[in-house]
Amino acid sequence: MAQLDEADRLLSDSMLSSATLFGASLVILLREGLEALLVVIALVAVLARTGRQDGMRYVHIGWVSALVAGIATWAAAQSLISISGASREVMEGSAALLAAIVLLYVGIWMHSKTHAAQWQAYIQQHINAHLTAGTLWGLALLAFIAVYREVFETVLFYQTLLTQAGINQYPVIASGFGLAVSLLAILAWVLVRYSVKLPVARFFSITTYLLLALAFILMGKTVSALQEAALMSITPLPVSFEMAWVGVKSTWQGILAQLSVLLVFLAFIRTNRSRQKISAATTSESNLDRPGVTPADSD
Repeated sequence: MAQLDEADRLLSDSMLSSATLFGASLVILLREGLEALLVVIALVAVLARTGRQDGMRYVHIGWVSALVAGIATWAAAQSLISISGASREVMEGSAALLAAIVLLYVGIWMHSKTHAAQWQAYIQQHINAHLTAGTLWGLALLAFIAVYREVFETVLFYQTLLTQAGINQYPVIASGFGLAVSLLAILAWVLVRYSVKLPVARFFSITTYLLLALAFILMGKTVSALQEAALMSITPLPVSFEMAWVGVKSTWQGILAQLSVLLVFLAFIRTNRSRQKISAATTSESNLDRPGVTPADSD
C-alpha cells in the first residue's frame, strides 16, 4: 500500500497544476471561439449590408453544422485514443508534442494579430462571388470551414489537456471551458446588439504569449513522457533541479527541446518586425512619390 501511494504521488506530480489547466482551458476556447465568432459575424454583417437576408439561414446552417461535426470529432477522439495502461506515457508524449507544434505553427504563425482580419477580408471577397452566382449553399460551406477549423484545433488542444490531467482535475478543465463559453456568449450578444469594436489585435497579441507559454510547458512534458516510456534517452545536466509547473527538468533533452520553442518564437518575432519595417518604408516611399504629398503628410 505504501508503494501504491508513492506511485500515485509520482503520477500526480507529473500532471499539470490545476491553475495551469484552468488557464489553458479558458484561453484556448476564448481565443479559438472569438476568431470563429468574428468570422461568422463578418458573414452576417456583409449579408445585412447588401440586403441579402435570404443568405442568413445558410450561414447559420454552416456554423451549426461545424459545431455538430466538432462534437463528433471529440467523440471519435475519446473512443479511438486510449490513455490507460502501459501506453499512457507514449500517448501523453505524442499528444503533447503534436499540440505544442500546432500551438507554435497555427497559434502563432497563422493566427497572428492580423489573421482574423485576413479571414474577414477573405470572406468578404468570396461572399460576393457566392451571392452573384446565386450559390447560397456556398455560404454555408464557407461558414462551416471557417468554424470547423477552429473547432478541430480546440478538440486537439483539449484532448491534450486531458492527457496531462488527473481524473480529479477534469472539473477544473470543465470550469475553464464553461467560463469561456459564458464569456463568448456575452461577447456575441454585445457585438450583435451594439456593434462594439473590440481591441482584437491586442487580444490576439496577449493570447499569443499565453499560448507560447503553454507550448513551452507541453514540450517539456513531451520529453519527460517519452523518457519515462524509454523512447528517449536521458542525459542529466551537471546541476539537478526541477520546475514541474512549467515542465522543466534537469536533462539536456528537455532543456534543448524547450529552448527550441523559444528560438522559433523569437525568430518569428524578428521576421515579423523586419517585414513591418519594410512595409512601412515602402508605404512611405509610395506616399512621397505621389504629387502633392510632403514628408509631413506621409508622417
